[in-house]
Amino acid sequence: MTHVLIAGGGVGGLCLAQGLRETGLRATVFERDPGAGTRGQGYRLHIDGDGDEALRRCLPDELFRRYRDTSAEPGRGKITTVKSDFTELASFPVPVADHTAVDRLLLREILRSGVDVRFGRTVIDAKDTGDGVVLRFADGSEERGDVLVGAEGVGSVLRPIVAPDAVVVDTGMRCAYGRTPLTALPELDDRLFDGFTSVIGRPSLFGKGGALALAAFRARSHDPGLPPVADYLMWAVIGAVPDMSDPRALHRFATKFVKRWHPEFRRIVANADVPATFGTPIRTSGPVPSWPTGRITLLGDAIHVMPPAGGVGANTALRDAALLSDLLGSTDPLTAFAGYEARMREYATEVVRQSTQLMRGNNK
Repeated sequence: MTHVLIAGGGVGGLCLAQGLRETGLRATVFERDPGAGTRGQGYRLHIDGDGDEALRRCLPDELFRRYRDTSAEPGRGKITTVKSDFTELASFPVPVADHTAVDRLLLREILRSGVDVRFGRTVIDAKDTGDGVVLRFADGSEERGDVLVGAEGVGSVLRPIVAPDAVVVDTGMRCAYGRTPLTALPELDDRLFDGFTSVIGRPSLFGKGGALALAAFRARSHDPGLPPVADYLMWAVIGAVPDMSDPRALHRFATKFVKRWHPEFRRIVANADVPATFGTPIRTSGPVPSWPTGRITLLGDAIHVMPPAGGVGANTALRDAALLSDLLGSTDPLTAFAGYEARMREYATEVVRQSTQLMRGNNK
C-alpha cells in the first residue's frame, strides 16, 4: 500500500487525506499547530462549484452530508458593491446552487474525521531518496513514506525544495479579519444577507481608500458532534492595514476606518468579537512553474498563492486535492504526480491571474 505523507493540515491537505482514504491508500497528515483551532485562519469560507464537487469526490457520503448540513443558509445570490454611505454601485447575481459557505473550523473538523493527523509537527526539510521520501521535523524526528505532498500554505518549507522558481509576491496590502455575532446585530439590514458585499469609498474594488468586505454565516443546522459555532457576520478591512498582531489594536484601526461611514457599518465593527480579530498580508504568485517530477509535490497555497478577491483560494486547493487523490488511486505515484502537476499548473495559473486582476479592480 502506498503511504502518502501530507505536510499541512489545512482544508486542502485534509481533503486530500479523505480522498486517499476513499481510494484505499494510506495517508498521514503532519500539522505544525498544536491543535485544530489554535490560530486565526478566517471564519466564513466561500465554497463554489469546483470546491463542492471536490468535496463530493473526496468525502464519504456521511461526511459530505455533514458538510452540506452545516453550510450556510443561501442568501439571495448576489455580489454587491456599495459606497460607504450604503449607496449601491453595482450588483450581479450568482446561482445559489453553485455556491455556498462554511465555517472554516467546522469544515476542518469534518475533514479531520477518520484521518491520521499528527499535531505539533513542524516540517523543516524533506528529501526524495529515489525510492521514497524522508520528512524532517523541528524536534529532530523523521518520518518516511513513499511520496510527500506539501500543503503547508504560503510559508511552505517544501516549495523551494520542489519548485525553486515559484514566485510569491507581497502586494503591500493587508487584511484585518473580524467577526460579529448576529445576536449583537438585531435588525441587521437585509441587504447584508444577500451574499457578498464590498463597501468602498472609491469606485474600485481595492482602491487606495481600501474596502470593507462583508458576508453572513447562518448555518442550515447545528451538528451536536461538532464544536458550537454561533451565527455571525464576517467582515474584513482590506488595504493599508497596519502590520500588527494585537487584536485590540487591529479592532481600533477598523473602528477608525469606518468612523465616517454609514451607521450600519460602524455598528458591525463596534459589536465585533474583538479577540477574534486578526491581520494577514495579502500575497499573490506568478505563473506556476515547471519542475522535474519526483516523489514530492505541492498543493494549494504552497504552490499557487492568490489574494482573497473572488474567494477561490480554498476552492482551488480542494480542486487540487480531488485531482491528486483520483490520480494516486488509479496509477503509480510518479505518473500521478506528473499528470497532476501538468493539469494543476494550467488551471491554477489562470485562477491566480483572475484573482489578481480582480484585486486590482479589473475583472476582465
